[in-house]
Amino acid sequence: GEGDKNVVGAAWVWTRSGGVWTQQGSKLVGAGVVGHARQGASVALSADGNTAVVGGPTDGLTASGAAWIWTRSGGVWTQQGSKLVGTGAVGDAFQGQSVALSADGNTAVVGGNQDNVGAGAAWVWTRSGGVWTQQGSKLVGAGAVGNASQASSVALSADGNTAVVSGYMDNNSVGAAWVWTRSGSVWTQQGSKLVGTGAVGDAFQGCSVALSGDGSTAIVGGNGDNSGVGAAWVYATQVAPSTYTVTYGGNGNTGGSAPVDGSSPYASGATVTVLGNSGALTRTGYSFANWNTAANGGGSAYAPAATFAIAANTTLYAQWTATAVTTTPVPTLTEWGTIILAVLMALSGLVRLRRRTRGTPV
Repeated sequence: GEGDKNVVGAAWVWTRSGGVWTQQGSKLVGAGVVGHARQGASVALSADGNTAVVGGPTDGLTASGAAWIWTRSGGVWTQQGSKLVGTGAVGDAFQGQSVALSADGNTAVVGGNQDNVGAGAAWVWTRSGGVWTQQGSKLVGAGAVGNASQASSVALSADGNTAVVSGYMDNNSVGAAWVWTRSGSVWTQQGSKLVGTGAVGDAFQGCSVALSGDGSTAIVGGNGDNSGVGAAWVYATQVAPSTYTVTYGGNGNTGGSAPVDGSSPYASGATVTVLGNSGALTRTGYSFANWNTAANGGGSAYAPAATFAIAANTTLYAQWTATAVTTTPVPTLTEWGTIILAVLMALSGLVRLRRRTRGTPV
C-alpha cells in the first residue's frame, strides 16, 4: 500500500489455512525511511514465502529510492539489514519501482526506471549469511533508443541466473525488454533487446514482464498496443543440455553385444573417440564394416578410433557387408547327357577289357 500514512507506504502479509486468509502480524514498514518512500509500490516473495522484498521508489530527499528485505521466522516478520540503495545511481533513480526475488530468496533485482533522467537501470543484490551485497554495477541494456525507462518491471528465474528487465518507453513508447544472464557473479546482456512484431502504435512493450522458473520462457506485456487494446508477446529459448550421450546399436546383429562407451555422457563440444567392435557383434552372412549415425547408412560414417566433436545425443549403428558365398554350378541337361554318355562309354571300355583278360571273345 504505497499511499499508506501520507505516502510513506507499507506492506501487509496474509496466510491461508483451510481456505481462510488471515493477516499475519502488523503491516510492514521498513526502518530508515526518508520522506514519502511509497513502500509497497512493488513486492516479491521467495518460493517458500519466508523472504520478502518491498520497494519504495521515492525514498530519499532526491527520490533515489530503496528496497527493504523482510524474513519470517515462526510467523514473525523482521527487517533483514538496512534498506538497499544501489550505487552508481544518477539523479532521481526511483530504485524500488520494481522488484523480483529468486526462489531461494538469495538474489534480488531492484529496478529504478528513472535513473539517469529516465534511461533506467536495475541493481542486483545477493544474500550470504544474512547480509545483502550489491552484485556488480547497475544493469543498463544496450541498444536503447531515447529514455527507455528500463526496469519499469523486472523478473527473475527460479535460480536467479536469468533476469528480464523491461523498458516500456524505448523508441518513442514502442517499448522493449532486455534479458540478462549470470555466470559466476558476472551479469551479461543476452542478445539484443526484445521487441515484438505486429505492434500497433505506442505499444508500451515492457509495461509488465514475467519469466518461467527455468528462465527459458518470457512474456512481455504491452498495454498501449493498438490504441490501448493491449497485447502480450511470448519469447522462448531452448536450454541446451550440458552433456550428451553416445550409444551403440547392433543394427540386426545375430550375436555378440553392442559396445558401451564408459566415457559417456560427454560435455557439449567434447571429442569422442569411436569404439571398435569390442562386443564381438556378428550377423549371419555379413561381416562388420564400420559405424554410422543412421541405421540405413545414410548418416555420418565412422571407422573405429575415428573422432568427432559431440553436439547432440548420438547413436552409432553397426554397418554390415554381405559375405561372398561360393556356389557349385549345376550342369544343364545337355551337359548331363554328355556326362552320362562318357560314363557309359567308360563302363563299356571296362567290360571289353575284362573280357580280353579272361579270353572271352568281345
